[in-house]
Amino acid sequence: MKLKKWIQIILVSSSVITLAACSSKHKNAADNAAINDANNAYVGAQSSGLGEESRFGDQAGGGQRASAERVYYFDFDSDVVREEYKPAIDRNADYLASHASAKIMVEGHTDPRGSREYNIGLGERRAKAVAEILTARGVNPAQIRIVSYGAEKLATPGRTEQDFQLDRRAVLVYLQR
Repeated sequence: MKLKKWIQIILVSSSVITLAACSSKHKNAADNAAINDANNAYVGAQSSGLGEESRFGDQAGGGQRASAERVYYFDFDSDVVREEYKPAIDRNADYLASHASAKIMVEGHTDPRGSREYNIGLGERRAKAVAEILTARGVNPAQIRIVSYGAEKLATPGRTEQDFQLDRRAVLVYLQR
């Protein structure tokens, strides 16, 4: 009789553990799907030249400058947007405010120093700092998506201070014009 009781406890426990494992796999799959979607949008925007033909705020012409106006670098361990990038962010805000159907993603990045958790948080704060400037200039928050990659997508594989400076950035990616 005691053996049957133990078998029942083991079966119930096994079922609960299996269900818990399945639900966490689905959650991770959903998280991975969201990350993959963001990555595909980023790669698609970069490889297709999305927005390069539109030279808003770029009277001198040339896609390189338009692209440079969507990458904003930060000081070490800081989420304060440098003054030198605010005019470029303002030009993007003007475009977004006048094109209600446009959608962007602001990506936050860090250098590889620090824990994964800290870097994800810092990347998010950097992306939010750029988004706050955009919304202050009249951009609808529904047009903005924020994602933090932390140190997952380094700008360069090097380990020098110059490399780290390139890693500490927020990138504005147009998802829809």
